[in-house]
Amino acid sequence: MLCQRCGECEAEIFQTQQVGGKSYSRDLCSVCAKVDYGVFLGALLQSQAPGARPLTTEEEEELRRVLDDAAPPEDPG
Repeated sequence: MLCQRCGECEAEIFQTQQVGGKSYSRDLCSVCAKVDYGVFLGALLQSQAPGARPLTTEEEEELRRVLDDAAPPEDPG
């Protein structure tokens, strides 16, 4: 099974979320998973550090992409 993010590498990380009785899955290769987790954890650590500078616009956009990609699909109804 290929990574759902890059579509090139074999998926090795299998994420499943349960939301409102529905199950959502996302399968990532180790490279894409490390990038996404690194962005998320970096922003989290920075937000907790006293006196840390705010995220740049580019960092905010990348964090938003990671969070949006990890979220279950929106229900159109």
